[in-house]
Parts: sequence; C-alpha cells; structure tokens
Amino acid sequence: MAARWAHPPGGPSEGPGQPSCRRGRRDDHHSPATLPPGSRREAGGFAWAPPEGWRRDVQTGAEVHYTSPDGGQELVAKSSLAHGDLLETWQTSERNAHRGRDYRKIRLEETTFRDHPAVVWEYTFTLKGVAWHARLLGFNVDGKSYQINTWYQPHTGTTALGTYEKVKESFTVL
Repeated sequence: MAARWAHPPGGPSEGPGQPSCRRGRRDDHHSPATLPPGSRREAGGFAWAPPEGWRRDVQTGAEVHYTSPDGGQELVAKSSLAHGDLLETWQTSERNAHRGRDYRKIRLEETTFRDHPAVVWEYTFTLKGVAWHARLLGFNVDGKSYQINTWYQPHTGTTALGTYEKVKESFTVL
C-alpha cells in the first residue's frame, strides 16, 4: 500500500489539513476516565477510534494501520521514543522523499495539536502508477513521539479527509 515508502525510517508518517487545535481536557495526555465511543487501546500507549469495517494491520505493537475496504485510504497511528527536534527530523525525511516518484510538498510546518507543539507534513506522490495524497501529523508528549497519518487517493478527498478528522479527534494519549 502507499504508506510503505511514505514514511522513511526515523521519519514521519502523517498530518492533517489543518490540525485540530481545539483545547482538550486537562489530561489529554493521560488516561481519561472515558474514551471516545469505538476506541481501541493500542500497545503504543494511545487509543483511537478507527472506522468500522476497515482492515487492521499491526506493523509493530506501536504502529497500527487501517485500510479502507476499497483500498483508497490508509490511516496510521504510531508512537516511539522522541528523538530530537521533530521538525528537523521530518525536514531530513522530506529531503529524502524527493527520491519518490512525482513527490510534491504542499507544506511542512510547525503547528499545535491539543496545546502540544506539533508538525504537519502534507504532500502528494505516485506509487506504482497511482496518485496519493498524504497528511501527516506528529507531536511529542512526555518523551514519546506520536503520529496520526493518512494516505488517500485524490478521488476520495472529501470523504477521506472527513474520516481522518474523526479519527484524529478520537486520538488519545494514554
């Protein structure tokens, strides 16, 4: 699927159109008493509510992919130990991404996600003759780095972005 080259080792794996900057509960980064409906707790120290009926693929305990039934969108959530400045890390990955076919950066910039400093990286690329649009969001909390990402085929744009926003809104650091 598209995500395989989209996140170079040590690099990014997701971001949104405009990241949700809504102020969350005081303990957004701690275990809340109640998770959003449909949430799944993941071994990576987070919970999220992926769409029903999508294929689940656990890459590692801390990286989980969901693919839409038609294969036109992939959602990824993952965590790792935080290493250095997230923007600098993603800028390095972005320089390496130029090796991909038809790579075009839309944006790579700092933002916030629930009052945490964050980075958003949005770009398009072609994989095996198929056009893809990527939105990556990364942020650090208490020494861990989290990502909530999507790759989608352009014809699924409006629906894909709506799905991504719902999943991103459900993301909870435990």
